[in-house]
Amino acid sequence: MSEEKLSELISPEAVINFETGAIKASTLDSIINILPFEMGFCDADDIFRWYSNNPNRVHGRRKEAIGRHVLELHPKVAHHVEKLLNDFRSGARDEWEFWFPKRSGEEAGQIYQKFMAVRDENGKYLGCMDVTVNIDLFQGKEGKHTPETIDEFIAVKSEKKPFHFRIS
Repeated sequence: MSEEKLSELISPEAVINFETGAIKASTLDSIINILPFEMGFCDADDIFRWYSNNPNRVHGRRKEAIGRHVLELHPKVAHHVEKLLNDFRSGARDEWEFWFPKRSGEEAGQIYQKFMAVRDENGKYLGCMDVTVNIDLFQGKEGKHTPETIDEFIAVKSEKKPFHFRIS
């Protein structure tokens, strides 16, 4: 069975079981798409299989890229991508991280990317996961910003009535 057709077989209502709990496929998709970072995955054969569909992506992605060899998708840096994937496949490395300025023509800022080898419980290489973060999201976030320091939360605390347990 072709992996390209897998998405047609899994209902959005299907429950996916993990070691740490279970969740509907549609809920998991919604969660992934609101994360403050974007993700992508290519399989052990270097075929691009999946990406998160975040609304404010740093890197544009097209659905047409799914099913294509990852080196075709990055021709200008194919030699770097090939090294990264070969290092993962051979076990020489399990991760690479990079940071760089946003591409010219865009507003100023920094991008962080981390590429990670995905392995099963026996260490078999399954593919490469990448995470891309707009570092600007974290600029200016110093000190403390918690419910104890935010007026709206402080107001809720003072309005709250005490909760009493009843023992029957």
